[in-house]
Amino acid sequence: MCTLLKNDPSLDFDYPVHITSVDYPNEPERFEVVYEFYSIAKNHRVRLKARVPEDDCTIDSVTAFWPGANFLEREVYDMMGIRFNNHPDLKRILLPDDYDEGYPLRKNFPIQGRGWRDTFDFQR
Repeated sequence: MCTLLKNDPSLDFDYPVHITSVDYPNEPERFEVVYEFYSIAKNHRVRLKARVPEDDCTIDSVTAFWPGANFLEREVYDMMGIRFNNHPDLKRILLPDDYDEGYPLRKNFPIQGRGWRDTFDFQR
């Protein structure tokens, strides 16, 4: 699908606007990766969705088609834990490199966070 969106002259989607993910914890394919692409020349948009199961939380990277997707995929990886196959530099972008307490945008992540009250002094 990405080959068609990128290379078909009648479509010409040349700009990755946004890549995000959704967590549906009670469904067999728990995660959904949502891509939004835009054609600057044609002035049209498309939204592409792909489901990802929790037991194999990976999907192919679109950076080969849109290098600008690099940081967008890294954010989804960092916040939701979805790994992008063949990504050129898949590493954390928002959280510390040594963060290993889960994925903050998953619905099973504690709302109050993990240990943040111990980190800051709010008694001022």
